[in-house]
Amino acid sequence: MKIRFGTIVFIHMAFALFINHEVQSQNTDMAGFKYVSPVPGSKYIMPGNNIALRHGDPILLESLNGFLMEVTGTKSGRIRGRIVLSDDARTVIFKPNTPYEFGERIKVIVNENLKTRTGLKLKGLEFNFTVTPVIPELPRDYFLQEELGHSSNQSVHKPDRIKSINDNNLPEDFPELTVNISNNPVEGEYYFSTPFGYWGWFPDNIPYLIIFDNTCVPVYYKKLNFPAYDFRKLVDGTLSYYNNTWPTPTFEIMNGSFETIDNYTIQGGYRTDFHEFFKLENGHVFITAYDPQIVGMDTVVAGGDPNAIVSGWIIQELDMNKNVVFQWRSWDHFLLTDADDHVDLTAAVIDVFHGNAIDVYSESALILSPRNNNEITKIDWNTGEIIWRLGGKNNMFQFVNDTLHFSRAHDCRILSNGNLSLFDNGTYHPESIFSSALEYELDEENLIASLVSRIRSNPDIEGVIMGNVQTKENGNRITGWGSGVPAITEFDANGDVAMEIYFSGINYRAYRMPWQTDCFSVDKDTLDFGDVYYQSTATKNITVTNNAGYDIKITSVYNRNAAFSSTEEFPVLVPEGESKTLKIKFDPDTLGIYTDMITINSDINEDTLVQRIAQQVFVSGVASPNQGIDEMADMNVKLFPQPVSNILTIQLKRDDSEIGLELYTISGEILYSAIFRNTGSYQLDMGDFKTGMYFIQLKEKQSGKTGYFKVVKK
Repeated sequence: MKIRFGTIVFIHMAFALFINHEVQSQNTDMAGFKYVSPVPGSKYIMPGNNIALRHGDPILLESLNGFLMEVTGTKSGRIRGRIVLSDDARTVIFKPNTPYEFGERIKVIVNENLKTRTGLKLKGLEFNFTVTPVIPELPRDYFLQEELGHSSNQSVHKPDRIKSINDNNLPEDFPELTVNISNNPVEGEYYFSTPFGYWGWFPDNIPYLIIFDNTCVPVYYKKLNFPAYDFRKLVDGTLSYYNNTWPTPTFEIMNGSFETIDNYTIQGGYRTDFHEFFKLENGHVFITAYDPQIVGMDTVVAGGDPNAIVSGWIIQELDMNKNVVFQWRSWDHFLLTDADDHVDLTAAVIDVFHGNAIDVYSESALILSPRNNNEITKIDWNTGEIIWRLGGKNNMFQFVNDTLHFSRAHDCRILSNGNLSLFDNGTYHPESIFSSALEYELDEENLIASLVSRIRSNPDIEGVIMGNVQTKENGNRITGWGSGVPAITEFDANGDVAMEIYFSGINYRAYRMPWQTDCFSVDKDTLDFGDVYYQSTATKNITVTNNAGYDIKITSVYNRNAAFSSTEEFPVLVPEGESKTLKIKFDPDTLGIYTDMITINSDINEDTLVQRIAQQVFVSGVASPNQGIDEMADMNVKLFPQPVSNILTIQLKRDDSEIGLELYTISGEILYSAIFRNTGSYQLDMGDFKTGMYFIQLKEKQSGKTGYFKVVKK
């Protein structure tokens, strides 16, 4: 039975009454089980909910033969079902053959035949729970619309841009990706984003999945008919994103060729929510849902609606067979009055919890972000019980170095150093709304939270909804500003801006991750033309191999630097399993070091599919004035060691000439310059430079002779 929002609801108080405290347990002896679901004595259980038990130790499979779980409903009578064991052999699951009846009370009796692999015989168990009487229907995206109402800056203006791509092969409605700031960002990884327009924001935006490089050149895009969320690479190398198709949204899983190979929905009859999805090393996934229920709020607060639609939060861990092996419900552990004072508990529809993030804290604990409770919560991974609460009405911590705290946060994460990071939307900061990336050091024994850093943009960015912070191993932080613009900022370990990206759209989360498609491959990732006379042309080949199960077309090669180009006539058909050669030309017109990243594109522009899959190859060359003969050859120049960790020694033939030195990045930016006397050798300290390839120019001041040399920093 479903009741849609707006319908007047009259429900017997036996169903409508909600007591405002944690679920009244029956004081059931858990019989040695660490996890029992549903929680004994709980209410608002969905008709499709399974029943699960976990002791902790692996269960002896043979003991299931004599194991009985008697399930009886006050309306259904005896309920038949299947008993299965989770893939890690630790959780016993009862899956009912037919859903429970709305509003009935379910009694569960477990016999004593279950044994662990160590021979321990587990005790019997008896408990009950109550099925929800109705499932109210929420308006689509109701809560997000409410959140957007808090913004003081719904008028979005495009900043002056310093760089933009000029790829004529992009679709006309492709989002305009723009680099506002580029300060030597780390090479070799890609940004993941899903810009979209909604609720009157960015009305002209067409949603795309996009993977793009440091210059905003896309190596993958796919046009969608719906907004998508949380596009990322999972721990097993596959890709996932939230497919917001209504009424049954899913998380889609794609392989390296961007083919959908699986999808996930939350189990038990809930509607899958976009806020969190990730995979563990053991193949299990976490997935969430909002859980609207009819609640008699007049019994909770003065003036409360007796038939309010109140939304709880559901978290599920699914094993590799998509069995629910852990379920957590806010109804079982939180008070409705835990919501912060900005939540109207007398409203007809109440977003009382608004969970938006989960992270693994340890082997036995998780952390959660209940946004409208204005807190970060640590819970036991087995029992679901609260361990501590940071922020909000029930704050247990003393804050150090932080009088502002956080307001309506997103994306709580435990870092490799044990600290807590989160994205502070800043929705209700007292003086001005601004968003920031926070890091806290937590002393759990003494309950002290010390602010390590609060990183904010200059000028401030207001990301009222959504947003995240991804902390990289080198200390860089990729900050997705959610509804704020510019959309993505990458801060280095010192808090300085390494990269700032603008695009016209809301973006739930932003990531930077290593990625390379396996749809087709290229035989090299670097194409070095070496020294070329600056008035001549050199050509080298790249072999493209089709690994897909179908024919593909290479439709274009995109290059920024006009000195590099392809001589092919596109499209180039590459049949399934075969290879084709592409010719790349280096045609410099002036002296100097040339570098570029060429992008080899396979584009599809059809009514049913608009998509790019691409590979990138770094290209470099030196335009010399004497047809490739090094002018400094007679000086017997040697650079060692190669690759270099710290000190690079530049050894020359001894004389007393004056030498000019310049160190370039692969993009031609001068990082270091010096003048020294040639008395045999010069030592250049490269210890503080990032890993990668560099070029050194040496110029003899008296003769004007110049040489160019590659250096690899490890």
